[in-house]
Amino acid sequence: MTNLEIERKFTVADDWRVPAGAPSGDLRQAYLSPPGAGSEIRVRAKGTTRVMTVKAADVGGDPLVRREVEFPIADEVFEQLWALAGEDRLSKRRWSVPIDGATAVVDVYEGELAGLRVVEVEFDSVEAARAFRPPEWFGEELTGDPAWSNRELAARAFPGGRMPRP
Repeated sequence: MTNLEIERKFTVADDWRVPAGAPSGDLRQAYLSPPGAGSEIRVRAKGTTRVMTVKAADVGGDPLVRREVEFPIADEVFEQLWALAGEDRLSKRRWSVPIDGATAVVDVYEGELAGLRVVEVEFDSVEAARAFRPPEWFGEELTGDPAWSNRELAARAFPGGRMPRP
């Protein structure tokens, strides 16, 4: 089943701290499509859940919208695909933070990307996404910038050949 992912992405202000009681979990992601491909194919482990996801730009070309197909996979399949991804992997802790009737997910990257923090908010409609006013702890908007996609970050394909600033 194809779904639409409507989201905006930002850096996180330097002075932001995890709110007390905010739930979090560890994620591991590996990418099976090459950087710059029209579609993004990944596998993800979150807790005991293993999924494969395919994402592609929306037909209308709106950078807020991507088509997404996601389905569960067996642990053994995940491990085989994880190995096939080579170095195109990343790990992070994801925090869920309620904001004005929505949920912001803050990703704090680990490994080679340690220090990098981004926040994403998903919406039910493009109109809601456009009307959203980010709180003060959100930094620069990254929505639609392919250099900041998890796919590109996993490949360490940083803008200008260097890691984006945390």
